[in-house]
Formats: sequence, structure tokens, C-alpha cells
Amino acid sequence: MKTKKTRGFTLIELLLVIAIIGILASAILVGIGGQRQRARTTSAVETAKSVVPYLVDCYMRGETIGVPVVGGNVCSGSSVTWPSLGTTGYAWPSVAVGNGPLVITSSEGGQSISCDFAGGGDCSLIE
Repeated sequence: MKTKKTRGFTLIELLLVIAIIGILASAILVGIGGQRQRARTTSAVETAKSVVPYLVDCYMRGETIGVPVVGGNVCSGSSVTWPSLGTTGYAWPSVAVGNGPLVITSSEGGQSISCDFAGGGDCSLIE
């Protein structure tokens, strides 16, 4: 009677498959890192855009724009407060905005977001 001999994977073949999977996984993770930064930037832009209508209103009424501190009033005649930028890596400026554009800067990538509320309220990324 003949017995059937089964042969499994060798250790070399198994290690080779693990190495290939590791290389593919690292390539995917590198690509995801860039997406995370773009998501943080998009979140910061949207948060800044949410404040712009209030800044335009304050500007049109001739009121003083408040110092951009989370929880502080956006302007002297408003009960609207500056929102938190969360974990986006961006920060509100530490000085009063005045009549110029609102510029928030990133501590990570050296990028800035500028919202020109005096000129209509458009927000854009400055690289």
C-alpha cells in the first residue's frame, strides 16, 4: 500500500511571504500619512470658515475683533465664541486680528490658512 506524503511550506517560503506582506503594509501606511495631514488641514479650514461670517458681521458693524482665544468672544458685540481647532495641528493667532485677514498657522507642516473676511470671507491654504 502506498502512503501519500504531503509537503507543507518551508521556513524560507513562509518568511518570504511575511516579508512581502510587510513591504506592502509599509507602502500603504506611508500613503495614509499624507491623507491624515490633508484631513487635519481640511478640518482646520472648515473651522476657520465657520467663524468668517461672524467676523464679516463684526467688520461691517465696525466692531473690534476679539483676540482669537478658544472660548473668547469673536468681537465686542457678539456672544459667538472662537471654536477649538482640536487636534488639527493648527492654532489661532495670538494677537488681535484687526481688519486684515485671519491667518491660522500649522505647527507641523509650516502651512497657513488665510481667511480674508474684509474681502468677502474666502479661506485658502497658503503653502
